[in-house]
Amino acid sequence: MMRGRVQQWLKAILLGSAAAVGGMADVTAAEGPMGVIDSELSIIDIERFNDFEDLDTEGLINVARRTHDGWNLRGFINGGFMGNTDNPRSGFNGPYNAVDLANQSALNQLYFIAENGLPTDGTGLGGRFDVMFGEDYELAQSRGWEREPNGADGWNTGYYGVATPQMYMNVGSQQLNLQAGHFYSVVGYEGLMAVDNFFYSKSYSYQFAGPFQHWGTQLNYLPSDAWTINAGLVNGWDAFDRIGDTVNFIGRVRYDNKPARSWTSFAIVTGNEFNNLVNLPGVVDGNTNRTRYSWLVGLPMTARVDYVFHHWLGFQEAGYLNGERADWFGIDQYLTYRINNRWRAGIRGEWFNDEEGTRVGLHRPINPNLPPFPGEIYSTAVGLNYTPNRAMTFRPEIRADWYDGSGPRLPFDDGLSDNQLMLGFDAILLF
Repeated sequence: MMRGRVQQWLKAILLGSAAAVGGMADVTAAEGPMGVIDSELSIIDIERFNDFEDLDTEGLINVARRTHDGWNLRGFINGGFMGNTDNPRSGFNGPYNAVDLANQSALNQLYFIAENGLPTDGTGLGGRFDVMFGEDYELAQSRGWEREPNGADGWNTGYYGVATPQMYMNVGSQQLNLQAGHFYSVVGYEGLMAVDNFFYSKSYSYQFAGPFQHWGTQLNYLPSDAWTINAGLVNGWDAFDRIGDTVNFIGRVRYDNKPARSWTSFAIVTGNEFNNLVNLPGVVDGNTNRTRYSWLVGLPMTARVDYVFHHWLGFQEAGYLNGERADWFGIDQYLTYRINNRWRAGIRGEWFNDEEGTRVGLHRPINPNLPPFPGEIYSTAVGLNYTPNRAMTFRPEIRADWYDGSGPRLPFDDGLSDNQLMLGFDAILLF
């Protein structure tokens, strides 16, 4: 009863806040400097957009301008089509939980942001409220908020739904502030928002290796222009209120060598979590330590070519048979080439080793491609970004996946194949 009253109270506050800022019209697509999501892979490249000499700079979108006076409202719409050459009868691209519809178009994200940045000088209050509608809502849901505390469906029951992936307040300065509420995880590289990724499809490491977002508090500190430090306490992975709440530590350290345009970061989340998400027989259910870390390195190869290396590892104590530890780990690599001001090309290669088969396949219940898939999964994606103006980006892509493992069934074409080939295309419109 108390939980329900707290949820109703919080929803009322949030809805009231959204209504209060609804009449403001200062629209920008720039992220604040203390934003949680890394933006190195973002299609919103401010320096690149500054080179659009023939485009209107006073229109609806002005991504080159940062505004911190009052609440800013902005958003985007993203949708596309992912073709699968296997044409699986279920209509799903294997065990995916993102861009998972095969040979069907989808509205992935209709995304709205209301943000009040911290002042550029001195201290103050800031905050951000995100709400989205679309096929990707599954990745933005939290237990005890959109979902029930036990993980069952809550206010979303269909293929499309509404989620609120971020709702937080900041107090302090841009150099040092405390963030409290609901925010994206600093662990990992790719993000939920379409504008933060080069490719339409998501990596396996984003889909299955770590958390998407957290509820709790996080300290954000910029000791210098080169260093960024984040540290916080959160209610585990993707949870506002759940059966058996536990405190997890989350932290990240990042170093930017701005003259060389290179950077590196290390992030980690650790704490007790439920140990048998795939319902493996022979595993004694309980809450045990689950830890995930990410190590990232970004290097400019030339003036036009950028490379990102991502190594990550996760483990769950007593997550496998006879109390053994379950492990998952891998490597993602990205190479992007700026052809000119409007065109970029990119390639992503990844290796995901799900040793005990406890991670790949944690997706929406109506997808029949169920785990376990113990073994190694590889994928390669090749794509283009075409940005004809400040508000539009098109992302064609071709992607191949293949599996090398000993699972009871194969992951692709509804259990009939160990590989799949997909061709996709999507568009993003900023507003």
